[in-house]
Amino acid sequence: MKKTVGLLSVIIMLGMTGYSLFYSAPAETSAKKTTATTYSFEKKTSTKKNAVQKALPKANAEDWNLVLVGPKNKIEKEVDESQLTTLSDNSHQVDKRIASDYEAFSEAATKAGFPLVIISAFRSVESQKEVFDTNVNGLVSGNGMSEADAIAKTKETITEPGFSEHHTGLAVDIVDQDWYNSYSTQVLDASYGDQPGAKWIAENAPKYGFIIRYPKDRQDITGITYEPWHIRYVGKENAEYITKHNLTLEEFLKELSAK
Repeated sequence: MKKTVGLLSVIIMLGMTGYSLFYSAPAETSAKKTTATTYSFEKKTSTKKNAVQKALPKANAEDWNLVLVGPKNKIEKEVDESQLTTLSDNSHQVDKRIASDYEAFSEAATKAGFPLVIISAFRSVESQKEVFDTNVNGLVSGNGMSEADAIAKTKETITEPGFSEHHTGLAVDIVDQDWYNSYSTQVLDASYGDQPGAKWIAENAPKYGFIIRYPKDRQDITGITYEPWHIRYVGKENAEYITKHNLTLEEFLKELSAK
């Protein structure tokens, strides 16, 4: 009888041990699985972040060709006259570091059947002030506006002195010859963006280091309404990246600062 009881005790103990092992194993496996999943997720996230960083051009937000000037960013220092050069049209100046790329772009446009006409390029702060003040005075004397209202109205179409990208020598306002010859009201009009010449400019400008600086429906970021005629030099690699990813210069600079 004692032998039987002893045998039963052994069987019961073995059964309890097996039960314990059977039910504790999944918990350990689950823990390992969770840890592995977390590691895998972190690894994938890290890899994805690194891939984005590697895709960014080798540029720095402080580079000369990425200077930010606009409604909220006043130019810190005007371009020295020695840094400027006159383009082949003998009428407009740009930063001499971008001249060869612009001339190559202009030549390509001519070959494509869209010879370019420069409307505006470098403008000093002083010349911008003259244009701005002339418009304000005209609205006051001709339309009877108060000076405050005239200034506000002028700001809708003319950038305040010190805040124009044209002060950098990196911006050029252009249209193609056909548009220039046929426009009926104002040559710099948003409707130009629908023209074949404007579409060619937008598609090909990045190959030469230029972007459409103020794209459609991005005024909330740039502070400037759509200007299909306004191109800005940022460098070839930067321009192609910005255009490919449908970015504004402001968004691109944020990406560079975050890398």
